[in-house]
Parts: sequence; structure tokens; C-alpha cells
Amino acid sequence: MNEVSQRQPWGIRLLHAVLREPDWSAMTADDLDGPALVVVPTLDPLADHGRRYAERLLESGTPARLTEHPGAPHAFLGMPGLAPQAKAARTEITEFLGAHLKTKSTKVGEK
Repeated sequence: MNEVSQRQPWGIRLLHAVLREPDWSAMTADDLDGPALVVVPTLDPLADHGRRYAERLLESGTPARLTEHPGAPHAFLGMPGLAPQAKAARTEITEFLGAHLKTKSTKVGEK
């Protein structure tokens, strides 16, 4: 650890460590299987990470779509009453998942 990083608050050092872990950050994942939808709120301090992740996916040949939501803050998806962008983003995510996830429906009592 260098002198500058030692002076950073422990929370910042922890965040930097977490962002290098593939289990916690898609940015460093080895498995880039897709398709993927990357939703980026532009007022998020991690917005550039989302953009770089989308670039990485595309460079690897993984089908990916990047959607940016201008003026949306971090965690805006959980604030539909406060962040007007949340409704459109939630709809986009739901439609993306519906189009890309295959589910097996069964009748009650069937296995």
C-alpha cells in the first residue's frame, strides 16, 4: 500500500478492494457470457464502471446493451417514487429478462 492510499479513509480502500473482486464486481469477472443489459445511472459515482463493463462485454463478443439514465442517482431502481427514471429502467429490465430467460411452466401437481 502506498502513502497516498494509506491516507484514504478505510471505506474508500475497502471499496477499491471490493471492485477488484470478480464475485463483487462484474468489471473483473472472467465469465462474460451473455446476453447482458447494463443499466447506468449517470449521477452514480460508479457510472464509468458500468460503461467499461459494457465495452468489455462487446469486445469479448458478448451481446450487450448499455442504457444510460441521465440525472439518475446510484440505487435509483429502488426509488421509483423519487427517481422518475426508475419506472422506464424497471420496464426495460423486465422486458429484457422476459426476452432472454427461458422458464419451464408446469401445472399444479406436476414435477
